[in-house]
Amino acid sequence: RLSLRATSQLKSQVDKVWIGLPKLCGSPIRVSTLPQLTASDGRLLSGSPHRGTAVHAASFIRDRRIVLELRLVRYHRLLRAVLLHEIFHFVWARLGNRKRVEFVRLLEREFVAGAKGELGESSNVKKDLCPQPGTHLWRDYVCEAFCDTAAHTYLSGPATSRYTLAQRWVNRRRAWFQATFKDGCLC
Repeated sequence: RLSLRATSQLKSQVDKVWIGLPKLCGSPIRVSTLPQLTASDGRLLSGSPHRGTAVHAASFIRDRRIVLELRLVRYHRLLRAVLLHEIFHFVWARLGNRKRVEFVRLLEREFVAGAKGELGESSNVKKDLCPQPGTHLWRDYVCEAFCDTAAHTYLSGPATSRYTLAQRWVNRRRAWFQATFKDGCLC
């Protein structure tokens, strides 16, 4: 089973992340916090609130590391949602092409139907950029939608009121996740 190696201030909250998740397998992932996280030119910054765009967290797949915004420690449900999202970036990286294509097809059906809204802030931001299937922006959107859907599915309800995707699409995504990961997954 996957283990998260967290700093002492995160330990109790990180231990709660496993509730309701499928079995996750992989090398340990280190989890830490830094204050005032921003992203600029593909780099994660801390303590530079006027440079870049504010972010809740960042994942470093090759380093097996997640960095969370320090302020999240005070907001348990949001912290869990963000941590779930970040863990599923590791799942996405090891998912395999067949399963990725299945999820892409699910989103393409939503796109053709004109579905509005999303299940999280990061996928909503990417969707607002009007990505077209097959483009670089679309691939970024698909990854964020995957991770936001995972967080929404396994959090057992929204962490915030920013979830705006119609329930019929939510149900289809949730059913795909439950079928795909019923026996667990690699991350």
